[in-house]
Parts: sequence; C-alpha cells; structure tokens
Amino acid sequence: MKNILKIAAAFILLLTAGCHKEYLDPVPQTSLSSLTVFDTKDRVEAQVNGLYDGLKAAQFLGGRYFVYNDIRCENFIPKSSNLVTGYSTWNNSVITSTNEVQNCWAAGYNAINTVNIFIEGLDESWNAGKLTGKITDAEYNQYISEALSIRAICYFNLLQLYAKPYSMNAGANPGLPLRLKAEKSSENNDLARSSVAEVYAQILADLNSAEGKAIANYATSVLNVTRVHKNTIIALKTRVYLHMGNWASVVSESAKIVTATAPYTAPSGVAFLLNPSYTNIWVAPYTSRESIFSMPATSTDNAGSQNSLPSYYFSGATESYYLNTAAGTAYATMNAADVRKTSLTLASGNYFISKFTDYTNHANYAPVMRYAEVLLNRSEALVRQGGSVTQEAVDLLNAVRTRSFAAGAYNLASFPTVNDFYTLMIEERAMEFLGEGIRNMDLMRLGLTIPAKNGGSMGSVAAIPPTSTGYIWPISAQELTFNKLMVGN
Repeated sequence: MKNILKIAAAFILLLTAGCHKEYLDPVPQTSLSSLTVFDTKDRVEAQVNGLYDGLKAAQFLGGRYFVYNDIRCENFIPKSSNLVTGYSTWNNSVITSTNEVQNCWAAGYNAINTVNIFIEGLDESWNAGKLTGKITDAEYNQYISEALSIRAICYFNLLQLYAKPYSMNAGANPGLPLRLKAEKSSENNDLARSSVAEVYAQILADLNSAEGKAIANYATSVLNVTRVHKNTIIALKTRVYLHMGNWASVVSESAKIVTATAPYTAPSGVAFLLNPSYTNIWVAPYTSRESIFSMPATSTDNAGSQNSLPSYYFSGATESYYLNTAAGTAYATMNAADVRKTSLTLASGNYFISKFTDYTNHANYAPVMRYAEVLLNRSEALVRQGGSVTQEAVDLLNAVRTRSFAAGAYNLASFPTVNDFYTLMIEERAMEFLGEGIRNMDLMRLGLTIPAKNGGSMGSVAAIPPTSTGYIWPISAQELTFNKLMVGN
C-alpha cells in the first residue's frame, strides 16, 4: 500500500496539457490542483492516457509480467543467474521479499488505484455538471468503459500469479484484496482478501459494464490496438471465462467476434483477423488486425533495459533467455517446417524467439492479447462444452496452426478421444504464444503440474505440482506489512 499512496498523491497533482494521443504518452507541462483536473476535455483525456501508462508499467504489462509467466515454466533457460532479471522466478525460489514479487504487486495495485481515483473524480465532476458542454454522454461512457476495463485487466493478471486458479475449490480459495475506492491516505490500508470467485465476479462486472459503454472503434489502427473498445472487452471476456471453466460463456462471447466459417473475423466493430504471415505480426508498426490489445512503446517511451521484452528474449541481450530444446518443450514439439521454428534465431548454439528484436530502442509493443488466442479459446471451449471434438473446433485450431505449418492440418480422425484434443490444444498454445505470458496461465487454469527443467550450468528445477505452496507466488512483503488484515499464501 505504500506505493499506492505515492501514486495517489501524484495523481492529485496530475500533470496534463500536451498529450500524444496516438501513443498514450501524456507529456507533463502544468501542475494542476485536484479541483481542476476534470475541468476540460483535454485534461480528462490526459488522465485517461495516464490510466494506460499505469497499466504498461515496466514491472507489469509493459514488459516483465509476460516474462514471469513464461520463465516459470519449461520453455526457457537464462543466460545469467542475475536475480534482477528473473532468475529467482525461473528457478522457483521467490519469497515475499523478492523484487519481482513486490514490484509486480505494487505496479498492479498502483494501476488499480489510479483507475479508482479517476472514476471517482470524473463521476463527481460529471454529476455536478462541471463537464456539461465539454464532453458528450458518449465520451463520458467511453472514458468510464476504458477505466473499468483496465481495472479488470489488472485484477485478472494479478490473480494468475498470486492466487490459486478458479478450478481449485471452485474459486473459494483466498484471492486478492478488492480495492474499489480511491485511496489517497493510509486510512483504508487494512483490507482482507476476497475469494478468487469474488475477484472474478468483480472482473466480469467491470467488463460487462464496460462493454455496454464502449466505443465501437477509433479513427486509427494505432488507437484500435492500444486503447480499449467494445471488441477488446469481448475478447478479454473469452479469456476470463476460459480461466473460470465457463465453457458456454466462452462460446457465446466469442461468437460476437468470430464468424461461423473461415476466414474468421469480427463481424462488427474492429474487424479482427489473423495476420496471414506469422512473422509479420512482430514487425513495426505492430498494428495488424490480429493485435487485439497491446502496450505501445517508442524509443523515448518504453520499459527500458532489463524490463522490456527484447531485454529478455533478443539473442544479443546479455541476460536474455534462450529456448530449452529438451523433449516435451515447445521447441521440441514444433515441426521442422513450422514457421514458428524456422523463424527462430540461432546464436552461439542456442535458439531465441524472434518476436521482440528491437533491443536498441526497446520499442516492440507488448502483446496483451491476439486474435489467435480468441480462435483457440473458442475451439477449446466448444469441445469442453459438448464433450466431443467437432469440425468447427478443428477448423478453428487449424486456422492458427496451418498459418505457420501448412502441412500440419488436423482432421476429426486426428483426435481418437477428447483428451487427445486437449493435449494437442495445449501444445499448440505453447508453440503459438512463446514469450507472450500464456504458458504459465494455461497450466494453472487447468491445474496441471509446472514441468521440471534442466538449465545446465544454470541449475535444474524440480516440477511444481498444484499441491505445492510454490505453485503460486507469495504475497508481497510490503502488503503483508502495511495491510494488517492481509494473510499470505
């Protein structure tokens, strides 16, 4: 909570005026009192940009969050045992005081509190009539929609590291403190953990409310990728419901943005579409219609050294992570002709992913969600809902798979049992989303063991079964210190 209070104080003296709307990068020029920060449309929009800035913090969705979720698992080996660049996460030795455990928690809750302060301030000015003639009803609704969506994203992502998955005990395990009010002092530090189910209920309440208020699309492809609109929210809900095992809702939500037959696309709003070239997804300007939501970066506004995705995955980075090639890993599973394998970078005898290569400027966007995931979410949910493999489910899986491996198309006979389908689906997701923070979340939502790994000189790491205390991260030491009602994992 100490960091939450810092950002609350900073927000009261919000810096606004000039803002680069395309890249959500507010440029501070004038210090304003808390009584005037909602006085004009420009000031309100500058604060909306600030909400995204909190979300893309280097220790959160700007870079490190994705890394932590991948290096916990079996697919990567570190070049270095530097604790600053996640070695404790890789070898599963984090404790409450480990830097990443504390910093990720603080970044997530900082972003949440910024949202809460914004919502309360905007509502107060709106209800008092101070914004009459300055912003429209539609603009007010859109700002609230974005704020609610960002809060939902924060809570969802924090749950994946600090709480047991929904599938364990039907969400009755301890989740997170649900902070829904603006915190501007230490008065409300003490707050008990809500259950996992209660946090998911709040996430869905925020997303459902946001969907009804959201804009259909923006004027540019950059904004459609970097700001929340209606189809962003629907896509996010497919992920949330997937993690809850609510297959029927994954199917119904995905139907809003996935046509019945190929080529799959969103029939209204922003027309999501698979990029025909897997490698082109990762080439600037990072705004293809496959990119549902990304954290933008430029040479002057990025997560920086030791935080950005290129810092962790680019072959030339001193302390990056290369691919584990042992049997059972994503590398070993990929066919030699698969573009996801042929596009890898070989350096000093090790293979590196080639998604994030701008190590000079650290300007690669951080991909929060892609349309490929929505198609795979729908495919999996169709089978789990009905208990049998359908042609539609196979077609959706093939749409993603054959984009990179044309000769690898499945047919119904490829899956003698539904368990065969589930096995191949989780393998496909592991290959498709290498370095995008999906692997750990997939294993945990299904209650699967985090596999063992042998890192050679970096050491060997034992498997982590769901019954282990190390299956989830410990709670931040700072939170345990300042929140007297908080209990640890």
